[in-house]
Amino acid sequence: MKLEFEVNGERRELEVDPLRRLLDVLRDDLGLTGTKEGCGEGECGACTVLVDGVAVNSCLVPACQTAGARVETIESRDFESVGQAFLDEGGAQCGICTPGMIVMTRAWLEECARNGAKPDESGARGALAGNLCRCTGYGAILRSALCARVAAKSAARPAEASKGSQSLRSVLEALKSADESTRVIAGGTDLMVELRTGRTRASRVIDIRGLAELRGVRAESDGLRIGALECCADLRRSTVVRERFDVLARACAEVGAEQIQARATLGGNLGTASPAADLTPVLLALDARVRLVSLDGARELALDEFLIGYRRTARRPDELIESIWLPWPAPGTRCAFRKVGTRRAQSISKLVVALSVRLESNVVREVRASAGAVAPRTIRLRALERELNQREPSRELCRRAARAAALEDATPIDDVRSSASYRRHALARTLETLLLELTGIEACPS
Repeated sequence: MKLEFEVNGERRELEVDPLRRLLDVLRDDLGLTGTKEGCGEGECGACTVLVDGVAVNSCLVPACQTAGARVETIESRDFESVGQAFLDEGGAQCGICTPGMIVMTRAWLEECARNGAKPDESGARGALAGNLCRCTGYGAILRSALCARVAAKSAARPAEASKGSQSLRSVLEALKSADESTRVIAGGTDLMVELRTGRTRASRVIDIRGLAELRGVRAESDGLRIGALECCADLRRSTVVRERFDVLARACAEVGAEQIQARATLGGNLGTASPAADLTPVLLALDARVRLVSLDGARELALDEFLIGYRRTARRPDELIESIWLPWPAPGTRCAFRKVGTRRAQSISKLVVALSVRLESNVVREVRASAGAVAPRTIRLRALERELNQREPSRELCRRAARAAALEDATPIDDVRSSASYRRHALARTLETLLLELTGIEACPS
């Protein structure tokens, strides 16, 4: 394809493979080698650049999605003041990870300035959580970030999303001839890695990131409809999501770093059907429904019906996830979410659970529980629900329900991240703790 975009204030034009990584375009085609390759999977932040003012991992961005965009790399003079702060405070270490940290720091400081927020250590830690320092100089890095100063700049939605250059019908027409190996790409946080490593081989890849019809959060009379292309960062900022579905907003904050959250979509999290997906258990506990569209029409499935196996869904090759619908929570409903990983942040789940409990007159009138990474797909914890439903909660009942879920519902395996026995043990303990909190028996430690 012919790629035309702006890089560091200069218009550039070149022929590229549509799925070529932006990282490779910058380094190999344009000679901008300040942007580094670290992990190649979006976990280290060394390749962070700004696309239309938003920090992203360039190793996960296909070239086709930067057409008409404004890309800024560490070579831009606009990073000089932040770079000087890193030099002054000793935040520049070996140089591999530093460019990405400087880029991310500027993006964070500009956001603080736009929102009128005072930069603090907590904010710096959150912003730089996805930027790993192999020299372990985090103290100096935090000092550097807090000493740097930038002016506020307006943030724009990525150009390929705002142009509306695609129509839903044109994509559905392309999907009409799709086969089982056809892949759809939106944020690319999973598929770009799969394609590069060869774990996924696609006969064709259809880019849908520019579909305006698949964006937006809309309040309806009976619930909330969320477009499949809404990303985790959008959902974290959404007022209605934070007010009515705070558990979903909190789960979105657990999906990788800010560079990942800026691109990872709700539809993609469901479509990959990973048993360790962070958002799926929450959506299952919230009784979500998935709307699928094709040229033949639309249909809506309960999420439990949509997920049919390990990385398998009920979506036909000619269908597209259009939106996700959540019913408004009934009065008295309380929700909880907990992710267990190797570390507090940037970790693939060893276990992830979500609960929705409605109490009335100190009786559990309704309960929905789900868990990920303990079975081939995200599952409802039916044994737990049976134990609790229509009963007055007690410490012993919560313990018994949690143990029932671990023994009857879960079918964990031993893998590189954890053992089956640990997952069962952690599931029972985590569920018990959350149930005690939700039923008011005991406050849950943070």
